[in-house]
Amino acid sequence: MRKQKTYAMVKSMNSPSGWKPIPISLKIIFVLISLWVVGSIFAIPMRAESGLPFFGLYLYGVPAILILALLDIVAPIIFLVGLYKRKSWAPCVAYIYMSVFVLNSLVALFTVREELGTMPIVMPALFTLIFMGVIYRRRDYFEQK
Repeated sequence: MRKQKTYAMVKSMNSPSGWKPIPISLKIIFVLISLWVVGSIFAIPMRAESGLPFFGLYLYGVPAILILALLDIVAPIIFLVGLYKRKSWAPCVAYIYMSVFVLNSLVALFTVREELGTMPIVMPALFTLIFMGVIYRRRDYFEQK
């Protein structure tokens, strides 16, 4: 038991977690995703009422809230916790939920472009692709040493 605690302490000393060791590019993403989560929380009533385009379907009410909560609140928070704690699984979480977001935007471009417009669909997807690229370039930050 004692040996296991000592190993955990040495491991945590070798790869410090927290705000300070995070590279500036990932700090910017951290702040922007945090703001996205806050905005998504405030958008829950509107999305439940006006609908949420999800892979060609318009979801209303509880299904829209569940998708919004999972993809715009829970998954980003899991990634942010993993980023803060320097977990090796954090990039995978980001790639998965961001890929779903980008694919949904691509489908929306062909199905609801007339209703929503092109820019509100393309711009968030473009920024998400940029975020994915930055996370990929900084993946060495997440690797346990």
